[in-house]
Amino acid sequence: MTQPYPRAIYFAASILLLWPTARAWAQAPTVLSTTPAANAGAAPRNGPLVVSFSQPLTAGSAGALKVFSSQRGGLRSRGATPATVSGNGLRFAPQPYDFRPGETVRYTVTTAAQASTGALAQPWVGQFTTAVAGTGRGAFAAPATNAEPAVGIRPVSVAVGDLDGDGDLDLVTVDAGSNNLSLRFNDGTGRFLASPAGFDWLLSAMPSSVVLGDVNGDGLLDVLIANEADQTVAVLVGLGGGRLGASGSAYVPLGQGPGHLALGDIDGDGDLDFVTANFGTGSVSIGLNDGHGAFAVPATNGLVAAGARTRQVALGDVDGDGDLDLLATNESIGSGNQGTVSVRLNNGAGVFTAPATNADVVAGFGPHAIALGDVDGDGDLDAVITQYYNTTGIVLHNNGAGSFANVNPNVSFSLPAYPTSLALGDVDGDGDLDVVAAGELHGVASVRLNAGGAFTSPPPGGQPTLNGLNNSVVLGDVDGDGDLDLLATNRSTNTVSVRLNGGTGPLATVPAAAATLALYPSPAHDWVAVAGATPHAVLAVVDTLGRPLLLATADATGAAALVLPSGTPAGIYVVRAGTRTAKLLVE
Repeated sequence: MTQPYPRAIYFAASILLLWPTARAWAQAPTVLSTTPAANAGAAPRNGPLVVSFSQPLTAGSAGALKVFSSQRGGLRSRGATPATVSGNGLRFAPQPYDFRPGETVRYTVTTAAQASTGALAQPWVGQFTTAVAGTGRGAFAAPATNAEPAVGIRPVSVAVGDLDGDGDLDLVTVDAGSNNLSLRFNDGTGRFLASPAGFDWLLSAMPSSVVLGDVNGDGLLDVLIANEADQTVAVLVGLGGGRLGASGSAYVPLGQGPGHLALGDIDGDGDLDFVTANFGTGSVSIGLNDGHGAFAVPATNGLVAAGARTRQVALGDVDGDGDLDLLATNESIGSGNQGTVSVRLNNGAGVFTAPATNADVVAGFGPHAIALGDVDGDGDLDAVITQYYNTTGIVLHNNGAGSFANVNPNVSFSLPAYPTSLALGDVDGDGDLDVVAAGELHGVASVRLNAGGAFTSPPPGGQPTLNGLNNSVVLGDVDGDGDLDLLATNRSTNTVSVRLNGGTGPLATVPAAAATLALYPSPAHDWVAVAGATPHAVLAVVDTLGRPLLLATADATGAAALVLPSGTPAGIYVVRAGTRTAKLLVE
């Protein structure tokens, strides 16, 4: 009689041999790359956002991609213009209108992205900035009429966005002296007109900061205001036509005095949450969104310790792991004490902790305003900060892992006296992020053009006179000509200064045409030669998620020989030098 054991053993061995292959196919999908690349600085306004995955996605994954504008349309990937699934990719094309010039677009891929093997294990959150056009080169001048629209008493913060749905950017201020919110509607040419009765809002005591974003996902911009005296954040939802209404959580109690406010999807669930900088307690408060615009501070991990006298807070993925981290400026206490910038990394669920090293970076005397952006072209987010008492700005360069100490020599540059506000944007149309800052004392704004991550003296017209003592500055294309204009609050004259960049007039969208680099050999193995960069430009080799692999500097001819790190995995990479890029295949 034949024994069955050898056949059973053979069958079991076959299963074991096949097990690694079956296990590989059973892995959940992962994000491989994004186009535009993470933190890109000059993405075409009419170009699609494409997120590529390791496996084909199911048709039901389309709703996993959430694309947010803070200037027009709020949640763009909704209703008649959803994202689409194509094989291994999620894609969103900006329809029926383009992204705004120079705006920072944020997006989330939620765990609703599914393949046949399961769901995306962890959300992915990223951002890019769109290209500008027009004739503006960073010289700002007052328009012939309505250069200083009146608002409430002592305006302290300004934001711009299309609140009435007519396609241009309106302005919003919060006014600490009259405890109100002022809306001024744009006629399309950069002239801001007083709103009809019933459009302005009375607020709680001492509003300090205002931001725009679509917090309830209906495609309309909402308004959030930090109220320092009564320790709340007010939520006013957009109703269309420029009207606002109180939400279900109109005043979110914090138990802290918020002086500054920022929005972002910090827990990766596809909606916008908020963070506030709390000056009195040296902390940052977290407000999580339920998806409908109702916010609550979580019972645990709802308050993040920072340093003494926290002034401002910014959100961005500084360590390249696909979630939003936070950085906060801390003025410190006492004459002669240097302030710090607190770096707190996100675990992906909105829980922030200090890294083991460089958690609080020394940042000079009185660090105040902060903005994040890739100012040196290496693919990661750097921090630009104003020093209130030194009347200077500094750049803290990121090493790609969220460490801002001893990466490159920190760059400093002079600013107007007592600079309290800062904005990043490509004001001269060369594809990189420049600095615009305003100071409290002399009634001027100051432009510093980017030169490879360092910032130059103001160009002609780059030190425009404003109309009073300034607290807040913002950039946006308010006259429809494709370049970035400047708006600043004047708390001593109860106005907003409008300063236009270059000419005026509507401009059709033109896709960005960046110069390219030449690489040899490609495919590469251990090294690659680069040509076509600008002299002495910073070169970066980044992966398809924008994470830096290698940094170097071009020679006087714009060339360099790059030795790839030992063990560099085979795959597709990008070589960057400012706005010039080339795709590199490593075998």
